[in-house]
Amino acid sequence: MWTVNRRRGAFCVIAVLLAGLNLAPVAAAQTRGGTVTLGIEQDIAGFDPLIVGVYDTGQEAMASLVFDTLTRLDDQGKPVPRLALSWDHSADFKTWTFKLRPNVKFQDGSPFDAAAVAFNYQRMLDPNNHCRCLFYISYIDKVEATDPLTAVFHLKAPAPNLPALLAVSTVVNVFHSPKAIEAMKEGYNRHPVGTGPFRLKSWQSGDRIVLERNPDYWDKGRPYLDQVVIRPMPDNTARFASIEAGETDIIWTDRAEDILKAKTNPALAVHEYAGSGAQVYAFNTKVAPFDDVRVRQALRMALDLKTYAQAEWDGLWQPAKDPYGPGSFVQCKDAGALPYDPDKAKALLQQYGKPVDFKMVATATPRGREIGQIFQEMWHKVGANMTIDQIDQTALVTKAFRRDFQLTPWRIIDLADPDPQMYANFHSGSPLNLAGYSNPEVDKLLDDARNSADEEKRVSDYCKIAQILNRDVPWFWTVDNHYFSIAKPQLKGIPKQFSDIIDLSAAYWEKKS
Repeated sequence: MWTVNRRRGAFCVIAVLLAGLNLAPVAAAQTRGGTVTLGIEQDIAGFDPLIVGVYDTGQEAMASLVFDTLTRLDDQGKPVPRLALSWDHSADFKTWTFKLRPNVKFQDGSPFDAAAVAFNYQRMLDPNNHCRCLFYISYIDKVEATDPLTAVFHLKAPAPNLPALLAVSTVVNVFHSPKAIEAMKEGYNRHPVGTGPFRLKSWQSGDRIVLERNPDYWDKGRPYLDQVVIRPMPDNTARFASIEAGETDIIWTDRAEDILKAKTNPALAVHEYAGSGAQVYAFNTKVAPFDDVRVRQALRMALDLKTYAQAEWDGLWQPAKDPYGPGSFVQCKDAGALPYDPDKAKALLQQYGKPVDFKMVATATPRGREIGQIFQEMWHKVGANMTIDQIDQTALVTKAFRRDFQLTPWRIIDLADPDPQMYANFHSGSPLNLAGYSNPEVDKLLDDARNSADEEKRVSDYCKIAQILNRDVPWFWTVDNHYFSIAKPQLKGIPKQFSDIIDLSAAYWEKKS
């Protein structure tokens, strides 16, 4: 057995002992029934990986209800059984064997088994399907069903943290009914069928999605709620007003003033979690003026991130020095973050010798405009002129994937291991390399980190990568990830907000005394 650090995923006897136990948050006074209304950031585009490519926070929240994953994270961030009862790995961490829970069915009555696991991965891995999700799982060679309840992952590189990586309800981790996909084809995207505790009842685009209890859920006695209503509410102000007025029961938020206000309101409860990753921006390095590193460096050095973090985030979020964040096992003594130096920024732009006029994409929300205006003012002081291009967040994702931008916001979410996102975001040729960045040294370090099970060496590789990225500035990081949601205090059973996912699968209303 090997020693585990944060969220490490080795199989051991305890996994078997815990497999039959109820591992969700323990409740002292649970009630059955009732409805919870969740306010999310934007409308949901769908769930078929081949169509949407990636899930945002709202999709992941709904995915945690409709679908299951092989594992889940406990409150210490360690993987424990869910659809998989136990797991083991080869000495080189390149082969992982998962023993599945028996007698589990999809919501359409078809069996969940190892063949279904293999089907889901084969579909995403098939190059003919052109799934944008592919680079997130490019370390997987194939997944095979060796018997109905045994799924074997054959990897191209060691993955010591695989069970933890498979735990959160991201686009590549949840399991869709093969029967439903084959029957509905493209129509499946908005008619998802999983093994989760809730099933789709109705979907009114732009208004609400209603999920009802799955009466045949494998975890008997779960879920506690009768239904969950998911309401897309892009406007932060309106979303916060809805929780104050009792129109919603829990909301996703990243607005500091609302969080601070909620903390002083006894009728509200604030849930928070400091994760890995960061809030980031990607330059399109294939178009002027960002095809010149001096311009990218100048714009980064013109940003006073301490002032930005205080002005926009009231100090709840801290300036980021690298893409890894406080919740990651990768902690760099010196990531080479460029300092705030407006004089140096001016000098670099003078060396460039041409006007620097560009557009920055921002979400069509008050928050998007506020951030844009802060950056706009800081850049104007050094001689760069930025126009804010506010668009709907769904359109923002589409524009980013099409490389139809000069500068766009993005997120590096909280994951147990930096590999999937770092490889996808910065390796040459990745379809998710939004910046169009290519650096052979970074490619080699990413490959080395992916192919090593030595954590100390991997940390060293990732810190070298951070130093290069901070020098080349294909992306820049603004603040570390800190995740928040605001709820009614009587709503219980909500786990830590890993990967910014509000998971209501085991939620319940506290009994009134």
